[in-house]
Amino acid sequence: MSDDPIVDEAKESTGLATVISAAVVAVALIAFIGQNRDDTEVSWLFLDGTWPLWLVIVVAAVLGAVLSEVLGWLIRRRRRRQSD
Repeated sequence: MSDDPIVDEAKESTGLATVISAAVVAVALIAFIGQNRDDTEVSWLFLDGTWPLWLVIVVAAVLGAVLSEVLGWLIRRRRRRQSD
């Protein structure tokens, strides 16, 4: 703990905001899964079959986020090497 009570209070409120945000996201995710439980046909490369719609959407979103981060990292790395 620091000697400044304002800093301590700010840290506590930030922690509380994080917990509340995580709870809201968890509730939204549960609602999303509950509303998208229907099966859908998936045919992509070697994957053929019937999967729950929520799983298809979540997997696509996660793969898109990972691909975005990897491409961003590669671009930043290339720019750094060109500037050296």
